[in-house]
Amino acid sequence: MAATNPRQPFVCLRRLPKTKRTYSTTTTPLPPTPPPSGAAKLSTRRLISLHGPDAPKFLQGILTNNVNPASHSPFFAAFLTAQGKVLHDVFVYPTLGSTFHAEHNKTEDPGYLVEVDAQQTSNLLKHLKRHKLRSKFQLRLLEEGELDIWAAWREDQKWTPHTNSSGEGSNVDAEGNISMVDARAAGLGQRILLPSTKLLEQHASMEGLSDAGLDAYTIRRYTRGVPEGQDEIPRDDVLPMNTNFDIMGGIDFKKGCYVGQELTIRTHHTGVVRRRVLPVSLFDTSSQPPEKISYDPDTTFATPERDAAIAIEGKRGKPGKWINGVGNVGLAMCRLELMTDLQVTGEPSTFSLEDRFVVKGASAEEQVLGVKAFVPDWVKSKIRAPKVQRRVE
Repeated sequence: MAATNPRQPFVCLRRLPKTKRTYSTTTTPLPPTPPPSGAAKLSTRRLISLHGPDAPKFLQGILTNNVNPASHSPFFAAFLTAQGKVLHDVFVYPTLGSTFHAEHNKTEDPGYLVEVDAQQTSNLLKHLKRHKLRSKFQLRLLEEGELDIWAAWREDQKWTPHTNSSGEGSNVDAEGNISMVDARAAGLGQRILLPSTKLLEQHASMEGLSDAGLDAYTIRRYTRGVPEGQDEIPRDDVLPMNTNFDIMGGIDFKKGCYVGQELTIRTHHTGVVRRRVLPVSLFDTSSQPPEKISYDPDTTFATPERDAAIAIEGKRGKPGKWINGVGNVGLAMCRLELMTDLQVTGEPSTFSLEDRFVVKGASAEEQVLGVKAFVPDWVKSKIRAPKVQRRVE
């Protein structure tokens, strides 16, 4: 009979900062620090085209954000299950007035491009076809290379949604390309749909920018606390508020009925969101936690593997789950009142600056890494203060 593993001895987490440990190094070099200005081709995303007279009404009934047929402004949104869980995080781009619409749709009927995780295109197409019924519109997946999705950012430039000369609410540039401000978090820049037939420097909107690579875009997302795709927003597993859709502009709480609306509205008005995705920094437990989140390309420890089952541990149990990361920065689902100083209820916060949290790294030696969660300013400014219950005398 095989011998069973003995129970591991209890380790006091408050003593971890004083414990010397040897960490394994990463097997491949980490990407460099993202440049202050740059661009990245988002090869992890694909586009689905909807074109026809019923396209706006159809999308209005299954998206969390408002679809205004009179508006040409792109927006961020989600498809939900009937129980209010997130199926897909998407960007929706109206195409009227663009070169793409003129070349492919060739009518004045409304058209939309839906950007989704590239690995989830078949699932989203099935979801759309299931709800299409007799709605009058055409549906197709764009071929790879038909349009490229780019993220672009510039140093010290604060992009905000605006109306330009192409028409009311339009985001079609002078070349006929579709673009939008990525307003999920401050400083993310723009998203631009470009034809693959031209080089990057041949587009006026990309003047002065060079391709920094997908890793640069990912690191910038992580340091701002923005999840994206089904690796970071598990399909049919989390509520939109847990992944910050409500504070990233992905939900219109004033619109009419849509799939999954009931639980979403009820949680917004009467519930308390105790868990949210936040940016986290990893550090050697023999040193003090960092004061601010900053990517370090010289990190030598092995980042935890991408696995929703990897728990963050603390003195009061497991207040969080590791999601994904690069080097010493990443994302985690955090219980706010345990891992941050945010107050989400009228009850006193139990958080202490002396609290320490740890997660196991990816090395064979099961290294233990310190974890510190950060609450970005854009998150603090959008989370409502808890209502104080007052007794009527």
